[in-house]
Amino acid sequence: MIKSKLCCFYPFLLLSTQVLADDDELNVYSFRKYELIKPMLQAFEQHSGVKVNLVNGKSHFLLSRLKADGAQSRADVILSSDLVQLSAHRALLQPMTELKGWSVLPDVFKDPDQHWVSLSMRTRALFTRKNDTSSSFIPTYFAQFSEPQMQGKFCVRDWRHSYNKTLFASLLSGNREQDTQWIKNANKLLAKRPSGGDRDQLRGLAKGQCQYALANHYYWHMMKQSNNKQEVKIASQLAMHFLQMANGTTPVSTTTAAIAKHAPNKKNALAFIDFLLLPQTQKMYAQLLNEFPVVAIEGYQLPFKPALENINFSLEYTQKANKIPTL
Repeated sequence: MIKSKLCCFYPFLLLSTQVLADDDELNVYSFRKYELIKPMLQAFEQHSGVKVNLVNGKSHFLLSRLKADGAQSRADVILSSDLVQLSAHRALLQPMTELKGWSVLPDVFKDPDQHWVSLSMRTRALFTRKNDTSSSFIPTYFAQFSEPQMQGKFCVRDWRHSYNKTLFASLLSGNREQDTQWIKNANKLLAKRPSGGDRDQLRGLAKGQCQYALANHYYWHMMKQSNNKQEVKIASQLAMHFLQMANGTTPVSTTTAAIAKHAPNKKNALAFIDFLLLPQTQKMYAQLLNEFPVVAIEGYQLPFKPALENINFSLEYTQKANKIPTL
């Protein structure tokens, strides 16, 4: 597999996109880190014999490049870390009318116009310190965030980050005031000014900088499985809790896949996405990435009831979420 990393260096992107169409190649633009998708890419290469050329970078860089290249673009597949990253860029995508897995995938995991499919689910979970004697209260519902005892207790990354905005949009799409009342006063929850990413919030929690932390659930699993002994130690000190909305469901977001409008290797692109939806590949998402699968896996059960209908519906609330006051 050819891997090309994009940071802020335009020449790297330019070189990595000069890939000729080939029956035995697939060109992937990924907003997700290479380490997270490496197992699936390698498994597809072994399964199909198709060589994967990967360009990895921030969504706004890759989407800008895709738009600028137009019909000359060599990108085949776009992998996003969040559905909202693709939802506003339909003009850069093409329908997957020939996708074999389309008919077996539940409607909540696909675009009505066939421009994308969801590959895995994740949720923003609540974390606490094990054996914390300062408080025995662990909230179960988002509605409890409005209670006075929750103020000044949280480590959370910047509310303007897409992970938090996606959570806001999902809660808003449920149209239940008790789930969203706390959002307008979200800053009052903070124990400290936001800085860093999700793993930094978990580190802050372990150090006693806050009583609760919000982070995507898989970051905790990644820390538990890290080669860094300090990361493992931090994760072992924390407990994870899945929060519910008033109706008993837990909001989720999804990673997604789409085919570029001018994909030169469309046949391979369809085969790749179909491969990602196979039960055995979905099992890899669950076991290696600790993300939640979007297809049924024998013997596997979700640890909560996901708010599936909110996935696509929440896209209508993204702009409203963007207008929420922040620091």
